[in-house]
Amino acid sequence: LATLLPLFNPRERGLHLKVAVLEVSDISQLAELAANPKIRRYLLARLSDTTALVDPGHAEQLEAALLAAGQTPKRLRGASS
Repeated sequence: LATLLPLFNPRERGLHLKVAVLEVSDISQLAELAANPKIRRYLLARLSDTTALVDPGHAEQLEAALLAAGQTPKRLRGASS
């Protein structure tokens, strides 16, 4: 998985608002999704073995790519400011 989707290593600590993440149930599922170029293009880095950071502004495109790949994503929204 590390070669497909490197672990996020921030230069500085900070709080980021309005980010999108992809969370899966296990590491093998994230590896499978990261190996698919139509999905990988929207993933920036791994936050953990089951969570990836999504390219800003591309959550809807990622959702469409997941659906096209036969996945069933569930979209959750955080509180709005």
